[in-house]
Amino acid sequence: MGQHGTVDGLFRDNPEDSGACLAEWLVGQSQEVWAHVIRGLEGQGHTPEGRALEWMVGRRELDRSNAVRLFWSLFDAEVWMGTREDARLAAAMERLVERFEAGFYTVQALEITRAEAFCFRHRLRRVVRRARHEGWQEGAAVCSVPEAFVRPMKGLPVAEQPGLHPSRSLTGEARRVAEALGAGLLAAGRGVMAARRREAWRGWCKLRTLQGFGVTMLAAMGAGSWMFLTQDMRQMLAMVGY
Repeated sequence: MGQHGTVDGLFRDNPEDSGACLAEWLVGQSQEVWAHVIRGLEGQGHTPEGRALEWMVGRRELDRSNAVRLFWSLFDAEVWMGTREDARLAAAMERLVERFEAGFYTVQALEITRAEAFCFRHRLRRVVRRARHEGWQEGAAVCSVPEAFVRPMKGLPVAEQPGLHPSRSLTGEARRVAEALGAGLLAAGRGVMAARRREAWRGWCKLRTLQGFGVTMLAAMGAGSWMFLTQDMRQMLAMVGY
């Protein structure tokens, strides 16, 4: 693999691994590309490529919407709750939240869709509900999850096929590896988003079904109460001779 400059100290010990190559490639890409890559790397924080997620935490150009996506890609329920130790991952999540709330990420140009926000919110509720049932206390959490992390954000939609730019520093085999890895992650990211849209649609349908059932039950109870009151009133009138 050809030589190239390391993006920063995170990859100093091994500047030519796949995570470093991916980070080098991302330097010259748009935030739309970053959004797809973040989605595609969800749950892969322990892979060499996943180190690029940690690298993103320290980048000022990270769009605020991508900071939200990044948190959920890094998110590990057990580590967040403090029931499993992973100092590196815990530090990355905590640092991301601190920088988000401090305004470290200054630009918010891209949207967080309702489907994404629904999935993030549902995921957090599911984790917290299960943990509380097991006696977990919220004070043990690595960090609090900001309200903005479970809400839609207004902005420009992320294109399904964002334009790609040639790397500024990668050459030869390293460049080919990074471009192939990036293309694969873009495809995976689109798959993740499609799954989120399906999950959100199922959730919306379930909510509407429950609401419809509730309205039907209220209507039935109201009709039953009216019939009971009417019959009771008739009986009372009959007793007094009407």
